[in-house]
Amino acid sequence: MKFNKEIKAGLIGVLAVVGFVILFQFMKGRSLFTTDNIFYAKYDNVEGLTQSSPVSINGLKVGQVDKILPQTSKDGKIHFIVKITVDDNFEFSKNSSLEIFEPGLMSGKEMRVNLAYGGATAKDGDTLQGAFKLGMMNSLSSQVGPVKDQLQTVLHRVDSLMVNANQVMNAQNREEIKILLHNLNRTVGALENTAGSVNKLVGNNDPKLQRVLDDASVTMQTGKVTLDKYGKLAESIDTQKLNATIANLDNTVGQLNKVVSGIDRGEGSLGKIMKDDQLYNNLNAASTNLNSLIEDLKANPKKYVNFSVFGKNSKD
Repeated sequence: MKFNKEIKAGLIGVLAVVGFVILFQFMKGRSLFTTDNIFYAKYDNVEGLTQSSPVSINGLKVGQVDKILPQTSKDGKIHFIVKITVDDNFEFSKNSSLEIFEPGLMSGKEMRVNLAYGGATAKDGDTLQGAFKLGMMNSLSSQVGPVKDQLQTVLHRVDSLMVNANQVMNAQNREEIKILLHNLNRTVGALENTAGSVNKLVGNNDPKLQRVLDDASVTMQTGKVTLDKYGKLAESIDTQKLNATIANLDNTVGQLNKVVSGIDRGEGSLGKIMKDDQLYNNLNAASTNLNSLIEDLKANPKKYVNFSVFGKNSKD
């Protein structure tokens, strides 16, 4: 079978296009013969990350950055959605995070999967938690910045101190400093004389000083005896018996409260007398009748008692 020139030219063109696509994908790090899983992560700052940046797991390249899509929220804040592709031969937990980092001082940004163990397995299309690690230069800059600010503050204070020192060291102030030092020397001399007098007093064992020391010793001895007496008195108290007495007293008070409460509720004879008005009135009436009977008995004893000397009842 023979091909004319037009068919040959077309076949060569198709092969060239296919070869160009394969070469382009190879240069971008993609493979046309393997299937990849797609994952997403959200960042506020991607700082130097570009498409085709490698994605690694424990140092092994397993994918690459496919796209970086800017996204504006309702409040106007800009976020970035990073889309990556990972070889489907690698499985990891959905709790893992995608971290942007800088592997070296002069290298560009890369991404890696910080593995987390446990939980469901990440599936194609899942959104993972984003993370960001400062590079060496950025970390050094963030540490140097506060030190620089503190150094500027210190230099400003030193400058103020030097200005104040220059003001102190003018002619008038120097004369005042001389006078101050002279007075200070006089004070030190007076202190030396006082110390000498005290040493002399102690060395000569002055009678007045000795008397004061003796009185102080007697006072301290008296205080010690008093404290010993109080200590012995405290030790002689039987705390167990005292606690038992207090407990018995508390129990007695509790029982008395119960009795009073029962009387108030009308329980028992005394409670019924206090609460039952009819019973109270009947008792009052019976007491009145008994008093009347006793009075009548005193007034007319023969009315109730009949007796005879010979054993016969007398007739009315």
